Amino acid sequence: MSEQIRIPNIENYIIEIINGELVLTPKIIYTTENELNMIDITHSTIEECIIKKGEENISTNTKYRSILIDIWEDMPTQKIDQNTTFNCKSTDEKGEKGYNWCKRIQMSFQDKDAKGTLKEILHMVRVNKLTIKLTIKLKTGRTIYFRIE
Repeated sequence: MSEQIRIPNIENYIIEIINGELVLTPKIIYTTENELNMIDITHSTIEECIIKKGEENISTNTKYRSILIDIWEDMPTQKIDQNTTFNCKSTDEKGEKGYNWCKRIQMSFQDKDAKGTLKEILHMVRVNKLTIKLTIKLKTGRTIYFRIE
């Protein structure tokens, strides 16, 4: 066989030979936090989220608010109060100025948009020394990858 096969952008793939076959696996290129802050995540969907404390899973949810609640649920209320950027109250304020009551954490909080909630998630990951691996599909169809280890 004398034909050549040319593959453009081969540096974007992991190259392996398995059982005599060439296997190309796309490399995952992680977005920096600065880049993530500049990306419009309105109408995005989380395809994968894994937040861990050591080996323990804290969250595998795929909704921004649910992920944040999972993190808060693992924290003492006082630590939430001292570190959150959200407006929170320890009483049931449902319907009061945009507050939502969350029975799981026994706290009312005002919602933020996806960008504000993601910023809080990343802040809480750092405060609690957690790890996060996140895959987000943007409304444009582009997929971005982010992690803190």
